[in-house]
Amino acid sequence: MIIRSTLLILALHATLAGVAQAPYLAPTEPAVAAKLEQWKNLKFGLLMHWGPYSQWGVVESWSICPEDEDWCKRKPQHGATYAEYLKNYEALQTTFNPVKFDPDKWARAAKDAGMKYVVFTTKHHDGFCMFDTKTTDYKITSPNTPFHNNARANATKEIFTAFRAQGLWTGAYFSKPDWHSPDYWWPYFPPKDRSVNYLPTKHPERWQAFKDHTYTQIEELMTGYGSVDILWLDGGWVRPLNTIDTTVSWQKAITIEQDIDMPRIATMARKHQPGLLVVDRTVGGAYENYVTPEGHVPDADLGVPWETCMPMGTSWSWVPNEQYKSTDEIIRTLVNVVSRGGSLLLNVAPGPDGQLDSTAYVRLKEVGEWLKVNGEAVYGTRASSVGGLSDIIGRTFAWRSGERKTAYVFLDPQLVGAGTVTIPFSSSVYGEKVSCLGHGKVDFVRSKEGLTLRLPRSVRGSIGQPVVMKVTFVSSEF
Repeated sequence: MIIRSTLLILALHATLAGVAQAPYLAPTEPAVAAKLEQWKNLKFGLLMHWGPYSQWGVVESWSICPEDEDWCKRKPQHGATYAEYLKNYEALQTTFNPVKFDPDKWARAAKDAGMKYVVFTTKHHDGFCMFDTKTTDYKITSPNTPFHNNARANATKEIFTAFRAQGLWTGAYFSKPDWHSPDYWWPYFPPKDRSVNYLPTKHPERWQAFKDHTYTQIEELMTGYGSVDILWLDGGWVRPLNTIDTTVSWQKAITIEQDIDMPRIATMARKHQPGLLVVDRTVGGAYENYVTPEGHVPDADLGVPWETCMPMGTSWSWVPNEQYKSTDEIIRTLVNVVSRGGSLLLNVAPGPDGQLDSTAYVRLKEVGEWLKVNGEAVYGTRASSVGGLSDIIGRTFAWRSGERKTAYVFLDPQLVGAGTVTIPFSSSVYGEKVSCLGHGKVDFVRSKEGLTLRLPRSVRGSIGQPVVMKVTFVSSEF
């Protein structure tokens, strides 16, 4: 049971619509199951959306999608018609030259922030490859791209190498749809929406060519870029029709069979990367090893492995004058996610020159400072199932430690300022020891209401960030 409070609630209380549509299936392959258990201990990762679109400061990929959606709006100065806009968008390749690209600096900042893994966009829906694929010239290492002469032109390889050197896991974001591929958006027909623009059942040879194209690109990533821990697949509408959930609004429009042959892809990928976690987002089933609610924190533990992905700012891609979340909000989001059994994948987008905004570095540093004090309450923990705890204070999660249990209670600074806080442990809990992380031992008295903590003066002036109480105890209920 998780202790919950209205005092640490974020404004984001969306439901889980659009997360996993087929039933979740736990991996049965021992190496994958073991890897998943290790991943569940990491808790905090970095997602990075980056590509030539950063030069315009526009949303990644979606502005070339012919759908009437808010995120698809095009700026008139980039093209008066769709055809002109698409031509100019794809020509961004010819001016993409991020000469200040410094993956070592990114990796150090992520490590200092307390992040344990990175997921990088090797290819988004627009089809531009941030790795040295042999399947297309629409890539960062093409002679058509001025950056191709840079020693670090193979961005994915450089990023994975830099982050591994700092001890972080590596994950490859890869878009299943590819709007640049003539075997997905066939030039014979105009694109209508995000989906393939022909009937794969009517043109099976073309769809097979696209499946082979996808397979080959993923195999390149699994063989030429060192150890890869996560294959994070986006574009959930590319799936068999029998996995569509018609109660989810964005899936209702999917009427075309787009089976990409995930068994073939996953078998190949794990042959090269044993134990690889595959995250076939929003599809469910055997190839969505953990689910990924996007942009919000679920209200409770989902009962399956899960990860909230969320931008640090307002956009997944770099935009000028970005408004980043405050350090306090990021920490509160992390607390809410982890206390409900999940992990947080926080997106930070590099700009057109290859740098992160200075504000993003500040946020990462400050979150890391909080985690240096309170990290033991985050890493390796699970949503609490401790009996006898009421639903009124902070966020709590716990792990077992021999015969004694350890619970962490996150107190809102408003509670801390009062000087005392009562934690409603039941009478089945005994032998308690209490401390405040970063501040030492905490005195308490036992009553029928629970444990009343006398908080150290050093924490009473805390502003904005949760204070963590560590309680070790024995319970007859376990």
